[in-house]
Amino acid sequence: MGKVQDHKRAAKARRQVDSTSTKSATTDRFEIEGVVEECLPNTMFRVKVTDSVVTPIVGKVLLGTLVGKMRLFRIRVLPGDYIKGYVSKYDLKKCKITYRSVKSNTQSN
Repeated sequence: MGKVQDHKRAAKARRQVDSTSTKSATTDRFEIEGVVEECLPNTMFRVKVTDSVVTPIVGKVLLGTLVGKMRLFRIRVLPGDYIKGYVSKYDLKKCKITYRSVKSNTQSN
């Protein structure tokens, strides 16, 4: 490659910002873990929270929806699946599902 391509590539690398560190630093949402109890229409689910940073949420049943990549790749979620997700601090009755696992405990391994 020539000098121009290397220069453009270096400039692009300087412009790119690692967004993963800023996503985890958001304080307006809480991470949860739970079990899907019921499947509803339009990729919505009833989720019983089993673990959360905020203790009053544990044991409650929330209305969960799938987030972007899970919808895009049509990840199937069934009753009994263990999920990870997040709840906005502005609406504690709804959650977004970000990860699906069929293992009995999502914290192990």
